[in-house]
Amino acid sequence: MSTEDATYLIAHESGIRIDRYLPADTVDRVRQLHTQTATGNTNASAARTAPTRAKRGKTGSVEIRFPSGFKTEDALLPKSRLNQAVAMAKIYPLLYVMENSIRELIKRVMAAQYGKDWWNTQLTNGKLKGVHKKASDRMKSEDEKHTWHQHRGDHPIDYVDIKDLETIVMAKQSHFIPGIIPDVDWFRQFMKELYPSRNVVAHMNPLDSDNVKDVELRTKKWAKILKKASASIPKAT
Repeated sequence: MSTEDATYLIAHESGIRIDRYLPADTVDRVRQLHTQTATGNTNASAARTAPTRAKRGKTGSVEIRFPSGFKTEDALLPKSRLNQAVAMAKIYPLLYVMENSIRELIKRVMAAQYGKDWWNTQLTNGKLKGVHKKASDRMKSEDEKHTWHQHRGDHPIDYVDIKDLETIVMAKQSHFIPGIIPDVDWFRQFMKELYPSRNVVAHMNPLDSDNVKDVELRTKKWAKILKKASASIPKAT
């Protein structure tokens, strides 16, 4: 199982509607993986549903198993640090899906309003010009310095930060608010409070229980907004 599929599987097993954000063939593959991982013996099933903890092996390395069945080991980190990895494995998919959901919403709305080349025709001045340049610089750097590695994404929007997504929505807010997102101030506060938690996890650090609950709540709120506005959201092209 690839790391990407493992992430999608964790999201699916956490109750996230992955069919809203992923292509149909990917959803089918993840559901098949879920079925496969659910057909083990009783002990294996219990291990998947119970919080998994790090265990030290005979060689001194600490092995850690995640609910999806993925496992890894490390000879340096203490058990407490590896146990944090198990806890954060439940949060990363939420942040992953939510951030990419915002990207997908922007792509659909902007393409519907301005055509497929909206990234080049609409991000031409002010803060939007800076967003365009950031993506361009990062894409150029990948092409020149990281030729051995896969590209970050298929669209320039995959190369900008979550704050840049807010910049695009605010600059073109008449297309997003209130037709899809109910209120400008709500969205600004939503992004402001999401940003620190996203950065903590993205930089491989743990969230405390209060911030974990906050991320879970925000994920639910975002999902409700998309569901309520589903008729107003353009189809993917």
